[in-house]
Amino acid sequence: MEKMTEYQNAATENILDPSCIHENLLLLRRRLMLSQGEFIAKYLSSESGKPLLSISKLSNIETKGGKDALQYSRIIADKLSVDANIFQLSPDAFAKNIELFIETQLNSGNSSTNITDLAHMVQKTSYVETLVHVMCDYLTDSLIAGNLKPGDKLPSDRNLAVMFGVGRTAIREALKVLSVLGLVRILPGQGTFVSSSSSSFLTAPLSWTFLLGEHNLEHILTVREMLEDASSRLAATYATEADIENLTKIFNAAKDAFSASNFQQFLEYDIDFHLAIAKCSHNPIIYNLLLTSRKLITHISKSGMVTIEDLIAIDREHTAIYESIVAHDSVNSNAIMRRHLESSARRYHL
Repeated sequence: MEKMTEYQNAATENILDPSCIHENLLLLRRRLMLSQGEFIAKYLSSESGKPLLSISKLSNIETKGGKDALQYSRIIADKLSVDANIFQLSPDAFAKNIELFIETQLNSGNSSTNITDLAHMVQKTSYVETLVHVMCDYLTDSLIAGNLKPGDKLPSDRNLAVMFGVGRTAIREALKVLSVLGLVRILPGQGTFVSSSSSSFLTAPLSWTFLLGEHNLEHILTVREMLEDASSRLAATYATEADIENLTKIFNAAKDAFSASNFQQFLEYDIDFHLAIAKCSHNPIIYNLLLTSRKLITHISKSGMVTIEDLIAIDREHTAIYESIVAHDSVNSNAIMRRHLESSARRYHL
């Protein structure tokens, strides 16, 4: 643990530079499209609304920096609920990652994701929930019996309404849900088609159960941990040269993104990295279930604060996992993966 802390401290020092704070404060204010007065009112005022500094002083800090820049950057970070260290990144790195760090502020007025909206809608409309299950069974049974094939066009809304004995509005709502779950494709002006992906029918019941159940995130995380546990062990055992080549490609791309301080892209490679490990397991069920559980986590969970230390830790942990799989060390890869998942849960408050 002591060595790990020393590693992270050294890595953090290499990334951060306090002399960059004033430029990044200016970049932030401009990105939020606020005047200096508006910026002070929103982020640099006391609880009673009294400004903590004048416009002229903020202007001076943005231009020249100075000893007070660090203090004010910490106040702003607290108001934004972000890591104060981000203001010590190089201006280029800060500009690249500003969307990542202040995502909550930028999206505060946006609606929730489609899949979550649909889940809430269906929970309030029990007959649609029942219809979704019935239609899901109908599609699955028809595919097994050979009455439908992937890519086939479904009957019209009117005919489906007659077939299931419900109104056309209920059919349309149910089809929206089935579309989000990946079972059908709705093409405006053309009709509704059976998904060409067989894995969608495998994972749809899992998706729907989690979305409508209680303690959704807790249950999905439990499943994900079991899947990651198995995939890391099997990957180290069964990975072929081609598997390792693909994993290495993704690992190196993530490393390059991290080295370039493109942290948004680095985090986007996270799911690719874990899915590449699942591919190495040569168990398609593990892969498809892991893909579904990770997608659901992104829909349901709200990430916690992303800090510079978190990013450094993720990079280090991924490196250890990668090296153990390349070495075909199943025991070590499994142990490291477990520690990585435990750390991730703490990092993102899951």
